[in-house]
Amino acid sequence: MLLADGTVRTYFALPPDYPFEPAPLPPLPRHLLPRAAPDLWPPHQAPPPPPQMPMPMPVQMPPHEARRKHPADQDEGFPRHHKQPRLDGPHQPPPHAAVDRHALRRAFLKYAKMLNESSAQRRSYLEGGRVPCLACGRSSKDFADVHGLVMHAYNPPNADSLVDHLGLHKALCVLMGWDYTKVPENSKGYQSLPSDLVQASREDLIVWPPTVIIHNTSTGRKKDGRFEGLGNKEMDKKMTELGFSGGKSKSLYGKEGHMGLTLIKFANNPSGLKEAERLAEFLERQDRGRVGWSRAHASRSVDSDQNPLLVETDIRTAEKKRIFYGYLAIASDLDELDSDSRKRAFLQSRREFDPNE
Repeated sequence: MLLADGTVRTYFALPPDYPFEPAPLPPLPRHLLPRAAPDLWPPHQAPPPPPQMPMPMPVQMPPHEARRKHPADQDEGFPRHHKQPRLDGPHQPPPHAAVDRHALRRAFLKYAKMLNESSAQRRSYLEGGRVPCLACGRSSKDFADVHGLVMHAYNPPNADSLVDHLGLHKALCVLMGWDYTKVPENSKGYQSLPSDLVQASREDLIVWPPTVIIHNTSTGRKKDGRFEGLGNKEMDKKMTELGFSGGKSKSLYGKEGHMGLTLIKFANNPSGLKEAERLAEFLERQDRGRVGWSRAHASRSVDSDQNPLLVETDIRTAEKKRIFYGYLAIASDLDELDSDSRKRAFLQSRREFDPNE
């Protein structure tokens, strides 16, 4: 058969009388018919409908605004649970309350001495630049300033060095004039302390054994140009004449001879401390204490033999006598001591003095 598109198809022609209605199939044998079973529904019976479940009642949700709740707002909307602190952080500072108070005091006094042993080291911290950590040896490059070091000392990297770091923290605060009783933070509120409390904290740290520093004990120059002054025995005699006994004098000498400075050391016990305080108070009442010496020292450009702040004349004998100035040695006076005395001495807190330690 040729189609219009040019293709040729073949087909088988059916006879004209071909029956198009399909013939019925013969019935199945009886043994092949299906039998009813217990698990089959009866014929012509629809299965029962599934049980109807009760519809749940709608839940009334409280109104909620999609915004972050401010701590000052009242509790409305969804309940919020308080955030729990992270326990998997890199470091959790150990509790400071568990620190041994006696060990902490010893660490504080040790580092207070280290900070004040030389004027150069004390000045490097007071200037507030980059300074190292004396407790763990970390470099000054790790701290931008003394505030950074204080933060590090209050929150040390491990519990093993907690006592040393807390002792350093307190020593730094006393040196800088900051409040060591406040937790240091970036607001730097702990750095505000009244001047009278700053002075009290610094003067509380005294050199031990109790020592009174006496100035203006030189008597002039020798022919060779070296200074001469009152020796140990002469100073012991002078102290006895003033009514103070029990102290041992040590006059200090340098490259140019007598330095015009004598240390009066007392016994390292409560009675020795009491006697040292009595001598310092005696000089202070005459305006010849620490402040008085600062004023007299500033006038040393005048010939010492003619300076009324340094020399007085005995009315009866017309003899010229040196005017003694003195004060109880504190931490900031360590650099005035000779190297041997400075090495042997340590610091003590007058408020926390414990004669049993």
